[in-house]
Amino acid sequence: MSTASGNRQGTATRLRLIKTAERLFATQGFDAVSVRAVNAAAGLGPASVHYHFGTKEDLLTAVLVDLGGAVRDQITANVAELAAGPQPADADALVRAVTGPYLELLLRQRTRGMRWVKIIAQISPEGHPTLEAAGRELQVALLGEVRRTYPEADPARLERRWAISVTSFLQSLSRADEWRRDGGRLSPDELASFHEDLVVFVVGGLERLLAS
Repeated sequence: MSTASGNRQGTATRLRLIKTAERLFATQGFDAVSVRAVNAAAGLGPASVHYHFGTKEDLLTAVLVDLGGAVRDQITANVAELAAGPQPADADALVRAVTGPYLELLLRQRTRGMRWVKIIAQISPEGHPTLEAAGRELQVALLGEVRRTYPEADPARLERRWAISVTSFLQSLSRADEWRRDGGRLSPDELASFHEDLVVFVVGGLERLLAS
């Protein structure tokens, strides 16, 4: 086998493991899924995850980055734009800087995107080390903008209440398709409308939490 062919096969196997893990983590939860289960569901040998990724946590990182890299990059760009503004952003701009890229992802890749959102929603409240490591610099920059908007707020309370706002958004978005009484998933227009209602709700809550 040529080096190029081997590289292509290795890339395909990695993507197969990522997509399999993504599906299992989303439906069963990260803690409940074993490396053995991922390998078996992918139809690969028992050492595949170890060979291609190392640990289960490394596999989770790959899952988060595969779709989440573009989301993180867009949020980073949005936060940089807020930081460059001469005046502090208002609550609406802060929330939309974070939430807009999630909708863009779901409109591009609905099935995989929703799985990714479900995983993020599961591990965010736990402060999972993998998630924190992947977004530490962004989180610092984002909190800096929140503090610029609410300079009178107690720093510890501000961080906690901002986290409550973001977590509420993620938890609700991850369950968007459960709102249809017929059991079907929301159409793109319905999803955009649901997202907008959710953003308005989070903005209102943030203003009450931090401006009071």
